[in-house]
This record gives sequence, structure tokens and C-alpha cells, in this order.
Amino acid sequence: MYIILFIFLLLAILCLILFHFRKKKIIRRVCCMSPCEKSQLLDELTSPLGYHYDSEQDVFTSQLDAWQKSYGYGSIFDKAAPFFNMIFDCQPIYFDYDGKTWLIEFWKGQYGITTGSEIGVYHADTILTPGERKTAIFHAAEPEEYLPMTTELFYRGCPMARMSKSHWWLTIFSPGQFSKPEDLTLEISLRFPNFEMRNAFINALHQAGYQVEDINLSMYYMDVFFTFQSSSHHISWLARLHRCYVQWKNHLFCRLYRFVTRPFSLTCDKLLYLYYYLPFIFRRMLRLKRFKKRKR
Repeated sequence: MYIILFIFLLLAILCLILFHFRKKKIIRRVCCMSPCEKSQLLDELTSPLGYHYDSEQDVFTSQLDAWQKSYGYGSIFDKAAPFFNMIFDCQPIYFDYDGKTWLIEFWKGQYGITTGSEIGVYHADTILTPGERKTAIFHAAEPEEYLPMTTELFYRGCPMARMSKSHWWLTIFSPGQFSKPEDLTLEISLRFPNFEMRNAFINALHQAGYQVEDINLSMYYMDVFFTFQSSSHHISWLARLHRCYVQWKNHLFCRLYRFVTRPFSLTCDKLLYLYYYLPFIFRRMLRLKRFKKRKR
């Protein structure tokens, strides 16, 4: 019995020594890589997942050809999000234009161990009734329908990142940071192709609860500026309880992530360290958004 216990302890000590030296080797490997090499490798790893690493701001954003585009979006996804460890404020804006019902939606909150925000542009094939809007799956905008947009995410008033691009789904994701949705503010600018679409969107903003003073317009362009601070959707006490539980888990795993990757401070270094040291955690971490739905 004592011999077996001694062998077990000896093997445990040997494993700890091996893991220690392996960890040191991986740290040196990451430190020896140039910033260009790090960004290139991280882009190669995350590109199939639909994301691009922005080295200047140390955040991730979505690609134009992200696989998520094929699945569109609908309110059912927002309702199911807490079951996939995503707790966010969302604001869908529905309006009719050019023979179609459009959905421009904003999100901000916690996506697992990632703080982030999104703007998505979608539309149906025809005009939908208000009742149909809640059950429809909207198609992502096509390239000729992309809107020039700018979004800046703030955490308790401090800027986190800013993105500006003509897109159908403009996002900001910062892994390893924990936030409550109410801690985040999203400043948004959208440029529309004409007055008709712009005015239809503005009217829908008013219907969603935005006041005249909440919306600013460009004097020379079709730009609309506003701030997304909170959503007005009613949440039952049971859903609130579940959201608290999910956020407790998210916070716990955020702290665990920061503890494991404590030799580094930048996101690219942390993720590459995980990629070499704990690849299964790296793959799980980068499921930043959108559970898959069967393609139509």
C-alpha cells in the first residue's frame, strides 16, 4: 500500500516538474514572437470562426464573410442566449423600407468570458406584420446593402474600443473582461443611402422609446447618431435569477482565465499562450457569439 502511494506521489511530482518546464518553454516561445507574427497566427486561428484580431486596440471584430452570415437572425436567438452563457442588453429596431421589413439590432454585454457589443443589419423578403416580426428569421444584408457604421464601446464611461466600417455585423469583443450590461454604453453612428430609409429608421427609434433629443442627425450626410444604454424589455423574476447564475459563472471563468494567463497582459499573448499550453480551452474560449442554427 505504501509503495503504491509513494509511486503515485512520485509520478505527481514528476508531472508537476514537467508541466512547469513546459510552461516556461511556452512563455519564452510567445515572448520571442514578433507582434506581426502574433497577429498573423492569431488571425489564422480565428478566421475560420469568423473573427479578426485588431492588434491596435487588442480586441476582436467580425469579418465580412463570417460564417454567421448564412444563418441570419431572429428574436428566438436573443431569448436562448442565456442558455449559452450570453447575458446582454439588446435593442431590435424594426422598420419597413423598399418592400421589406428591416431589422437593425444592437447588443452589449457579456458573452461567456468576453465583454462585447454588436450592430447587426438584417431584412426579411417581404413586409411583415408586427406579430410575424417576433418569429421570423431575417437574412443578413447583402454587400450592396451594407451600411457604413461606427460604434464605440464604453465601460463605466471609459472607452474600450472603436470600430468603423461598412458592414452587416460590426462587433467588438474583448476576451477576459467581465462586465454587467448596465456597465456598458454603446455610441452608434449609421449612414443610410437615402432619406426614406433614414426617416423610417428614425421613426422606429421613436417607437422603441428614443426621444427627439436622444438622436442627432448629420447636416450634410444621411448619418444618424445615438447612444444605446439600456433596453426596456421586461424580464421575469425567474429569468433574472437565471441571468444572475450565468453571470456568476462568467465572472468565475473570467477570473480563472486571468489567473491562468497571468504571465501576459495583452489578449494576443494570452490567447497564444493558451493555444500552445491548453489548446482545448483556447478552442472553447473563441466561441464568442452565435450558437449554430440549422441552415434554412
